[in-house]
Amino acid sequence: MLCFCLVSVASAQQLFTVKGVVFKKNTPITIAFTSISNLNRKTEVLSDELGGFRIQAAIGDSLLFKKSEYTSQVIVVLKFSDQSVYMQPVIHLDQVTIKDLSKKQMLNDVMDDYKRKGQYSSLNPSVGSVLSSPLTGLYELFGKGPDQARKFQRYTKEELERVEVAKRYNKPLIKKITNMPDEDLEDFMINFTPNVEDIRIWTDYDIIKYIQRSYDYFKNNRGTLKLQKLN
Repeated sequence: MLCFCLVSVASAQQLFTVKGVVFKKNTPITIAFTSISNLNRKTEVLSDELGGFRIQAAIGDSLLFKKSEYTSQVIVVLKFSDQSVYMQPVIHLDQVTIKDLSKKQMLNDVMDDYKRKGQYSSLNPSVGSVLSSPLTGLYELFGKGPDQARKFQRYTKEELERVEVAKRYNKPLIKKITNMPDEDLEDFMINFTPNVEDIRIWTDYDIIKYIQRSYDYFKNNRGTLKLQKLN
């Protein structure tokens, strides 16, 4: 039994050449120049132009596969046969959405910070709360901290509404519909960006018609009239 265990351990530690091919997941497409690292041996190789690779490893070693635009993949060498490795492409979410979520999270974090510091318990205290707890109520009505929190809350509301509008009414959309010169886009948006209430009820068709109608007005009147947003 002891001899068998020793043979097994020696076999497990025996280095051999692991061969294989790296594929894009769920496709027959191979991935060239993938970085393959043996995490146990601190060695690294690249797959060739056809996705093939060869690396020294032993049973039980972990191989890390890395490639730009793909999710990293780790496999454990469990057998001496060739390996087929499938890597998942990175899914890029819409950049505007990512920025919107980050901004919303940032604003919420600041409001949470006001709460943690005890700057307010309610940004709009009721008469009842003032009567039931006079010191707290008066502080929330007139204190510097709550006043700052209320100002930031108003800013947060306006900023999130602006983000909500920008998701459906933005420069790429206007450019696509009107083919407007880049130098005119800023002036156009300053004067013809709809409010959030409109955006919430308009269909995509409504937005397109609004842009077309506004751009016609913009072209015909920008030189002589002070631009006013169309309703």
